Amino acid sequence: MAYQGNLKYFILTNEEKNPLLQIMNINQSIDVRKLNRKEYQNMPSYVLLNAKLGIDGIFPDIIEKPVLLLSRTAMEVVGLYDSNIPFLFFVLFDTDKKECASYFCPVLEEEDCLARKPGPGQRELILDRSKMTGIPLFRIRTGTESAVVIRMDLAESLLERGAIGLNLKEVSLTGSSMLR
Repeated sequence: MAYQGNLKYFILTNEEKNPLLQIMNINQSIDVRKLNRKEYQNMPSYVLLNAKLGIDGIFPDIIEKPVLLLSRTAMEVVGLYDSNIPFLFFVLFDTDKKECASYFCPVLEEEDCLARKPGPGQRELILDRSKMTGIPLFRIRTGTESAVVIRMDLAESLLERGAIGLNLKEVSLTGSSMLR
């Protein structure tokens, strides 16, 4: 069913100003290709990852790369908007600083709603509203890469709760909308 609302959508990325957390051993710990709705049940029930915080580093509420990770608060907010989304449990350890944090990895639906693929050197995505299902958080493929897309109401709810570490870039939508 085509999405019929008028809400805006955004590409979700990490805030660039924050000292980024580095996750060290993700490829040795899990096969990230299996983080999809068909294969996630074959993943371990929890994943331990080494991380480096850096001098002024923090554990943000949202980590977008190398996989989407959410703090407990952010995960609970996402669960309010999509009760069917499965989550995997991750623990990040910085052994040098002797700090750790738990995260939840949402197993996102992948929507095929690109109106057209960006050309060489272009970064802007244009989504086709008529191909969207209206889910609040999903992944789109842009060739060999992917992007996480978040609906405006969910993004606002995260920001109202003081979520840190997220950056939002509005995406253009084409296609018709039933609500005007």
